Amino acid sequence: MSRDDRTPQEGQTYEVQESPLPSLRAILGALVLGLLVLFLLQNLQKTEIHFLWFDWKTRIVFALLASSVFGALATWLFSTFRGWAQRRRERQLYEAARRR
Repeated sequence: MSRDDRTPQEGQTYEVQESPLPSLRAILGALVLGLLVLFLLQNLQKTEIHFLWFDWKTRIVFALLASSVFGALATWLFSTFRGWAQRRRERQLYEAARRR
């Protein structure tokens, strides 16, 4: 079979067959979700939290979720500001090189 025989002619289409097996990404996603639910269900006991001048009682699962959200937010903010600073430095270098 020559290469020209494999290329579709005008008006000709090929069917793409999908694998009947679930993708690896779906399997890993389901596994991680299952482990997360299991972890959360094992941490339902109440605890007392002391932070700065705040004291409150809550379930451990809510404290874990709140700290995860704040950690993700802090990471996103840090990477965003770092990207802005890097783009600013690159723009300054570009403009300095153009002036030469």
